[in-house]
Amino acid sequence: MEYRISTALISRPMSGLFDYIVDAPVEPLPGARVKVPFGTTQDNIAVLVRTAQPGQTAALERLELKSGELLDDLELIPPDVFALCQYAAEYYHYPLGQCFFTALPSLLREGRAAAFKESPALTLSVKGRAADAELPAELKNAGQRQLFTLLKQHGAPIFKQELRDRGFTSYALAALVKRGLAEEVMQSTADAHTWQEDSRPVLKHAALNLNSEQQEAANAVCAALGTAQNFLLYGITGSGKTEVYLHIIAKVLERGQAALVLVPEIALTPQTVERFYQRFNAPVILMHSALSPSERLNAWLTMKTGKGAVLIGTRSALFTPIPHLGLIVLDEEHDSSFKQGDGLRYHARTLAQQRAALNSCPLVLGSATPSLETLQEVMSGKTVLLQLTRRAGAAQLPEIVLIDQRAEPLTLGVQTGIGITLENEIGIETVKGNQVMLFLNRRGYAHQLICHHCGKVITCPHCDTPLTVHRSDNRLLCHICDSAFPLPRTCPHCGSAELLENGYGTEQVEHYLKLRYPDVIVDRLDRDAVKTKADLDVKLAHMRAGQTRILAGTQMVAKGHDFPGVTLVGILDLDAGLFSDDFRALEFTAQLLTQVAGRAGRAERPGRVLIQTHHPEHPLLQLLIQPQTSYLTVAQQLLALRAQRLLPPVSAQAFLLSNSSVREKAHAFLSELMEGLKPHLPEFPGLNCGPVISDKIEKRRNRYHFHVQVLSRDRNELSAFLTLAQRRADIMGRRTDVRFACDVDPLFMY
Repeated sequence: MEYRISTALISRPMSGLFDYIVDAPVEPLPGARVKVPFGTTQDNIAVLVRTAQPGQTAALERLELKSGELLDDLELIPPDVFALCQYAAEYYHYPLGQCFFTALPSLLREGRAAAFKESPALTLSVKGRAADAELPAELKNAGQRQLFTLLKQHGAPIFKQELRDRGFTSYALAALVKRGLAEEVMQSTADAHTWQEDSRPVLKHAALNLNSEQQEAANAVCAALGTAQNFLLYGITGSGKTEVYLHIIAKVLERGQAALVLVPEIALTPQTVERFYQRFNAPVILMHSALSPSERLNAWLTMKTGKGAVLIGTRSALFTPIPHLGLIVLDEEHDSSFKQGDGLRYHARTLAQQRAALNSCPLVLGSATPSLETLQEVMSGKTVLLQLTRRAGAAQLPEIVLIDQRAEPLTLGVQTGIGITLENEIGIETVKGNQVMLFLNRRGYAHQLICHHCGKVITCPHCDTPLTVHRSDNRLLCHICDSAFPLPRTCPHCGSAELLENGYGTEQVEHYLKLRYPDVIVDRLDRDAVKTKADLDVKLAHMRAGQTRILAGTQMVAKGHDFPGVTLVGILDLDAGLFSDDFRALEFTAQLLTQVAGRAGRAERPGRVLIQTHHPEHPLLQLLIQPQTSYLTVAQQLLALRAQRLLPPVSAQAFLLSNSSVREKAHAFLSELMEGLKPHLPEFPGLNCGPVISDKIEKRRNRYHFHVQVLSRDRNELSAFLTLAQRRADIMGRRTDVRFACDVDPLFMY
């Protein structure tokens, strides 16, 4: 039977719906994919949005409409995710088809069948199964022994990707195969039953006992199961938020429902991920950027078909179909990686609230440093605050001390980021056998290369930014577009050989520390030192084992790691965040300081945090170092300051963006757009529109970027204005090489 359908193209960034005719035995459902002709191409993938009833397709309409091919018998995007995409399209003013694009794995976007793919798995060989209770003598490596024990206990094959996600290195996997103790097999999840059919209890073993605060928090969420209630689990670093999540999830699974756990970056939380595998008999599925297209499709289908019970993923996992969804957890909800920076510029927290409402399930936002947006929701009564104010076990909060850099002698260490006071303290702690962690949010060796003769700074030819010196591989690197160039011997502008390296980064800090402390192991944790998950696993393992005594790094060192041996944390340079023109800078600085400080003193040994600064009198620093001050105290003061200035979250903010490879075109487009909107501005009395100005870094990847900032006390008013702006931009038509977009609730100033 023929049906008239309306579809949203996912293969093209176009607004609006397009009608086609499809032939199907039964009425096709919204959420199914359709292959349709559009323009000069025949194989465009679209998602069916609505269907006309049988018999409504007139003969004349049939002649005028092109035919499409239905790819799915049932909807591929279930109703709750379908509604979530519709909400995202409206809230973020983005084409509906491109929202569906975000919700589908890449193979499904290409029109491939929604079918499980076989993936490599590891299982014990005949020799491995024949081994007695004792571990085989040839397994001398701890990782290999743990892997062998896991395979023996599990019995069935385990996907290799799961083993890597659980912290086992590719070397350990290959070693067992080489010794004949394990073998690789191809496996598919297609024939697996739903997890609810498993007769085993949900828990593999008894859960840990919660303290009174943890129990109170878990009870509050469990009492709200089946309702769309939002919670903020505010817990100081080391207070045991993960254990609260695990207790709540156990209750959810016992109800026969599934759970979704969103984390900023899975690679940085292997210990946390392993706790989920160790706790539950129900299948735990991971979804992150390191998966191959087929592995991602398998994970997506495993959840969609009800074969997975707990999904742990980064922000895009939010769009995964999950039948009987009973809980959403957004861990480290303050983390900026939950905001998508291009395309559909969504924030996972905003859409998680909507999906929880669609599924009538609780949303738990966890953080030691919650965002001001979430705290505003608490103050308005929309979110319930749950607090964990005590560290788990015997751990105590660290002492925080300011080091006035103005009083420090100008030593070689100071020029490399480490003053004499911090240097002496590092020496004392390492002599005691303790570990030290140092934080600097700048990677590379030197911030820039300057010609002493002509004064020119060597900049990226594709971006308006200085090239950073990376000594380890003798090159200059752009941290915007990742372009790399050989380290020059002479100035490209005047030919002088007098080149000066200015500023310092984590690579230079590591170099100095190795010279200063040759008797201990010094390591570095940043994007340059960690190229793969295996690199990260090795560095974290060395740190946990106590082999690494001094670890220097960027924000990667603050991402929830638990190193009991760390008694001293040094923050090398915090001043840039104290005097930024971004109104969010103080919030980010307070969050970063609190998170980094939280790495110290997490076991029985007391910890200290030393902050180097040229501005020890700054009110934020003075407030943060007070023992009685909690992050909530600081956040409440920052919220009051935002309210005085009518800045988010008190108001709603958006940016109108344009860019082009021709500077004049990008500027002219926004100028013409705003000129066309000017007569309508009286319709939006609470709106405040800024001028058309260039971004802080105007040239990025050979394109010139401009923006207009828009603020309003009324979110509905802002949304109505953005709708008008989008329509006006559509009327202006597609300009050659000009790209236009809206960024709603931006996290960073352009």
